[in-house]
Amino acid sequence: MTTSQFKKSKLIENNSQSLEILKEKNFNDVPLDVAIEIFMRLPVKSVARFLLLSKFWAEIIRSRHFITSFQVRSSLQPRLLVVFIDLNKQWNCEDWYFFSLSSSTTSSLSRVTCPFPDYVHYSHYVNGLISLGSGLEKVITNPSTGKSTVLGRVQTNSKVAKCFLGYDPVNDEYKLLVLCMKEKMQRHDGRTRILQLSSQHQVFPLGVKKKPWRMIDYTTPHGPVLNSVCIDGVLYYVAFTGEDLSQLSLMRFDLGSEKLDLFTSLPADFPAAFLHGFTLMRYKGKVALATKTLFIGIEVWVLDQQAEIHGCLKKSFSIIGGKWLFCDLFITGTTHTSEFILAPRFYSNRFYVIYYNPDTESLRKTKVEVHGGYDFKHRETKAMVFSGLCRDCSVVVGDTVSCFGNKD
Repeated sequence: MTTSQFKKSKLIENNSQSLEILKEKNFNDVPLDVAIEIFMRLPVKSVARFLLLSKFWAEIIRSRHFITSFQVRSSLQPRLLVVFIDLNKQWNCEDWYFFSLSSSTTSSLSRVTCPFPDYVHYSHYVNGLISLGSGLEKVITNPSTGKSTVLGRVQTNSKVAKCFLGYDPVNDEYKLLVLCMKEKMQRHDGRTRILQLSSQHQVFPLGVKKKPWRMIDYTTPHGPVLNSVCIDGVLYYVAFTGEDLSQLSLMRFDLGSEKLDLFTSLPADFPAAFLHGFTLMRYKGKVALATKTLFIGIEVWVLDQQAEIHGCLKKSFSIIGGKWLFCDLFITGTTHTSEFILAPRFYSNRFYVIYYNPDTESLRKTKVEVHGGYDFKHRETKAMVFSGLCRDCSVVVGDTVSCFGNKD
């Protein structure tokens, strides 16, 4: 155990002992600011357990002031969310294992089991919550606590429904945009391809009890591809559009107004043939599509969503001396300091996450150390890495998404 790990474990141990003393004593004997400071230093799971201390402390922990302070403090120590997905064919389900990765340690967070997917799908991690599952019943999970909820079944005749999770910071609300799909055969460049087109568009607000799926007033079919990214309360995703569905466009869904529209078309020289090698992400506050190149580099198409004229600026970065690190790695996002994050798509006992800083042309790496006898370590297991993990205190409870309990 390193010195920093030892200090951290002693701090948590001391705080836990302090809380045990607080339970036995009258809370009036302890200054409120001292008690709150103790809570602030604990992991999210421990804080959630202390909701049971009393009604008074439950109200303190659930208050907007405490939650905001808790999140601000945790944001100073950014971490990555590492996910390993173990396919259990015997029980027709998936086991999702969540880990937290910092610059020096890997910590186990939780495990969640969900039904085996009916088709290829993208999971979306937004502000502490992640969407799982690909059927008509959507699952939302908090990886920090392992708490999950299954949303009501989407009301549609379609068999396939693609979803994008977003967070509206103005109204402090999570919403799930669901596109109900239908298949269409199309001939393109002498080849036949099957496209999945959106036929219905619905939205589901999380955290509101007995709130039904709502229809979105948008009737133009389009074929969504890739993942989505949520920036400042707006969801963006790439889709095939146009009469012959040959144009790649960036779609936009405003979570506040619940308005869906075609934001802009991607440039004609965008390499659509290699689309599935791209990742839609946030880069220096802007929407970006990034991929690796064959010549040990990174290619990024950046769009300034705030500009009056929307256009993509292509940027290329060469990674010098990183060839031995670059094999079998894929771009998964960026850090809060705009470093590119690269990681493998499958687990191995030499699982490294690589960070590349294009401004300083520097590379650094962190090994994901998974301790314990996990079954997924002995077979091919899918891996995903998401940026922006902090000690988020959003917890899924029953049919609501709340902060340490029911939202106030």
